[in-house]
Amino acid sequence: MLNAQKLQRITRRFMSCATLLVVAAVCRGQAPGGVTANLAAWYKADLNVVGDPVSAWNTSGGSATGFQLNQGNAAYRPGLTSGDVNYKRYNYNPRVSFSAANLTRLENGSTSPDLYGTAGSVFLVSDHNTTYATALSYSTGLSTKRIQMKPTFRIQTSTGSSGYTADFGMPTEYSVNSAALFAVSGLGVNAAHRLNSVSLACSICGNTTFNPNITTGLRVGRNAAGGGSEYLTGGLGEIVIYSNSLNALQIRRIESYLAVKYGITRGGNTGVGAAFNYVSANNTTIWDKPLNAGYNNDIAGIGRDDASALVQKQSISVNNGEPVSIGLVSIDASNAANGHSFDANTSFLMWGNNGLSLQTEISDPNCFIDLPPGIEARIQRVWKSQATNFSQLVTVGFEAYMLVGYTPLGNLRLLVDDDGTNWTNAMVISGAVMDGARIEFAGVTLDAERPFFTLATIHYNNTPLPIEWLHFSAQPAGPDAVQLDWATASETGNAWFDVERSRGGATFEGLARIPGAGHSMSPILYRYMDLGPLPGTNYYRLRQVDLYGMATYSEVRAVTTDMHPGLRVFPNPANDVLYIVGADPEEGTTVQVFTAAGAHVPLPDVVLHEGLLNVSTLPRGLYLLRIGDRVARFVKE
Repeated sequence: MLNAQKLQRITRRFMSCATLLVVAAVCRGQAPGGVTANLAAWYKADLNVVGDPVSAWNTSGGSATGFQLNQGNAAYRPGLTSGDVNYKRYNYNPRVSFSAANLTRLENGSTSPDLYGTAGSVFLVSDHNTTYATALSYSTGLSTKRIQMKPTFRIQTSTGSSGYTADFGMPTEYSVNSAALFAVSGLGVNAAHRLNSVSLACSICGNTTFNPNITTGLRVGRNAAGGGSEYLTGGLGEIVIYSNSLNALQIRRIESYLAVKYGITRGGNTGVGAAFNYVSANNTTIWDKPLNAGYNNDIAGIGRDDASALVQKQSISVNNGEPVSIGLVSIDASNAANGHSFDANTSFLMWGNNGLSLQTEISDPNCFIDLPPGIEARIQRVWKSQATNFSQLVTVGFEAYMLVGYTPLGNLRLLVDDDGTNWTNAMVISGAVMDGARIEFAGVTLDAERPFFTLATIHYNNTPLPIEWLHFSAQPAGPDAVQLDWATASETGNAWFDVERSRGGATFEGLARIPGAGHSMSPILYRYMDLGPLPGTNYYRLRQVDLYGMATYSEVRAVTTDMHPGLRVFPNPANDVLYIVGADPEEGTTVQVFTAAGAHVPLPDVVLHEGLLNVSTLPRGLYLLRIGDRVARFVKE
């Protein structure tokens, strides 16, 4: 009979390579995206890093076995930052962290073996930080073969004595702390450069001044040995070097692996073609951009792919406006800390969003209609998932700092739906909990039957908003002025308020921009005087904009100096007939209905003398009814 120790040894011998990554360098045949041919060196911050501060960083695969990056001087050693520190920067994964102030770097000055060949390829995951800083340089000592990669703005190669440069700017969805994917294949005029899978044209071509100023060997954290400069302040998550140029499919597999692992959106939020699809090592499409049209913002995913040595158990997009983390069963401090296992190899769950606001917009009727019983509102943003060989439960989490006004947690619900449009049959998941700075829903199923999800509330006044309102009022301040007062109980990321005015309540114009407090947990009072109100009734609202450019609106306030009574309508919401109180029959048939976006809607059977309006032909949504200069709002169910 086997004792427990023998059984454990036998079991461990037959465990998959993916499970034993922490104890084995790399299983035979593993490579980024499963592309093994001509892989020269593969450096990963989650494997084969010696010490903290780091004295050595060895390859995890490739033909250049033992081509180790070293730093013998303890004063110049970079640090190793674990995946739980600023986890959104590298998607819960560790990175080797360099400091320009401390002159930190890792180096191997050898020219043998030749890592790049006659025209190789380099893939680098680093973050935007110090201007002009070099993350990686490589040279065999020949002016005809030099590569230099600067994460802030530039990729350079050389042929002969001339340099060839591709410059780039920071993607709009990124911040200076976002990890990005940089790549180059070939040399000189034939080099292909990419940032997050987007091709970069040569901007300074054949110029001797821009021939990379580097020394021999592979160096990370600066550009040269001895008197080198351009030190990096920032991180390196992964470096992959091939000794040949790769074809499009190989590049897609390698970049898909790196994008899933580090939460990077291939092609950025604007790259929606099939060229930016994500694929597994066996060429299966795991995120299809054309198929998921409209949901290609801030793509992230979890998955296991043994051929790539990939076991990404929880993810969040590194894009600056995305709050969602999804974890296999749970979300833990880091990817390494998540102790759960995938049921199968080549198992993936990917997701992206529609790019809309993280708040409930009062002007958007879709936030209030077609919802399950008991749900009063949802946020504008909707996510869509794509599962490949995946059927396990997940936890869905939202960064709390993006959802001010969400308390009490008991009001929040996660909706999981089949079409992402009509949510009446959505699965409603309660039980939101606060885990550190994240609001989480556990035990969630995301599959082909119900791939869409969003955040909702059972109490509209507690729907996630960028600020927590106390009040907003507008009142006459003499014959030629209107005074607006409002107050917030708390603010997080509040950039400004736009004061807007309308003559009829349908189309608003901006009057002034009032700076917000940014971040505050104390009540703040604001005031604005409109010294030129329009004749008759004026309608005012506040457009609040957060630090990410997302907007939400206050309620509308009306101020008038005439004696005409205001309009009231009932029932509200209405199905077939809307009764109007306050309409004067002598005003004739001047009755107008507008959508929340301001579009005029023609209606039949307007019968003012009976005080009713036939709204049976209207689609569901929020509407404005105007008679003369008075306005009432109603919802059509």
